[in-house]
Amino acid sequence: MTLNFIIMQIIGKRKKKVIKGCTFLLCMLLCIMGSCSDNKETTREVNTDCLYDNLAVMQHVLDTATIGNEDGMFPQENADELLASIDELKMGISKALADMFILQYEADNYCVAADKALNSFFNSQQLTMYPGEEAELLVYGIDQKGYIDFGESPLYGSSNVFTVESWLKYDEGFFEYAIADFIATFDGRSPSEGWMINFSGSNLRMTLAMGPDASNVLETGSAYPANYGQWMHIAVVYNENAASEQLKCYINGDLFFVKTNDVQVNGTLQSYNPNTRSYKMYGFMEPVDNSRCMTGYMKKFRLWHTAKSQNEVQTLMNTDVNGNEAGLVCAWDFTIVPDDDSNIPDKTRQHTAKLVGSYKWKPVPTE
Repeated sequence: MTLNFIIMQIIGKRKKKVIKGCTFLLCMLLCIMGSCSDNKETTREVNTDCLYDNLAVMQHVLDTATIGNEDGMFPQENADELLASIDELKMGISKALADMFILQYEADNYCVAADKALNSFFNSQQLTMYPGEEAELLVYGIDQKGYIDFGESPLYGSSNVFTVESWLKYDEGFFEYAIADFIATFDGRSPSEGWMINFSGSNLRMTLAMGPDASNVLETGSAYPANYGQWMHIAVVYNENAASEQLKCYINGDLFFVKTNDVQVNGTLQSYNPNTRSYKMYGFMEPVDNSRCMTGYMKKFRLWHTAKSQNEVQTLMNTDVNGNEAGLVCAWDFTIVPDDDSNIPDKTRQHTAKLVGSYKWKPVPTE
């Protein structure tokens, strides 16, 4: 069962209709709004089709899903969450019938929430995967539900020469707010410290805290690839010792953006401000500001205290590491289900990660 299939079967044949019956709240809203409707000079057209569409799909899914604790079933707690989302959507429909929506986004917000609820429910379908099996790791970071905790180490954010590389895969709607962190040590409290690979608006960016003056950042980016559902290799290189173009990013081995440090305060060029207050590093969420979160897949993440060249990046993206390489700080593959999701050693055997909150090990798709 897929969401697209259900939508085609239910929505394609559905004609808009008013929900049968009238709840007490709906009747009250209609009465209140009806008393002043004669005074309206203009009527704003707000399209509410998606509310009815989502309600039909959500109700059908809940009515036909098998609830239980076995593979292929959906947990009761997730069914309860979907039911609560249906109730919330009905409230939105009540407001629509009472003509309470003035702007389109008011209706759209209910539709976005309904889409999220459906995706969350489908993702909760149970499938047992055993330690040692090949798998893909999906972390549900949106709404601060899940993240990867790489532990604490002063090595994570201390060097002014480093390379961060990882494979990433995401679907549409993988983040919602102004900033969403993929991997980060960033601490935005004044003065800012650390770094973060992040998404903002339509851009994939790198942000580095700069000092010694407080709250300065070296930051640049470019429009992120809309290659939804496909793996891509990201490598960000920072070399403060370079004369120019200290910051570079590569996507699948190709140069994606480059930036020369131009952060100055009163004529003084600023430099990278390392982490001193927090030594945490997270994936899919910022360690300090947890609202900067996203959902996605990760594999073969590595942090180096060397500035890799483009040729080296192109080699690394298709090469495994054993943990003994010069300059390698930490490395996790996340391609095999571990024995313990709360205790995943890295390949250098110096660090330990744990999966927190909502995540899922999924079978590797067959090509």
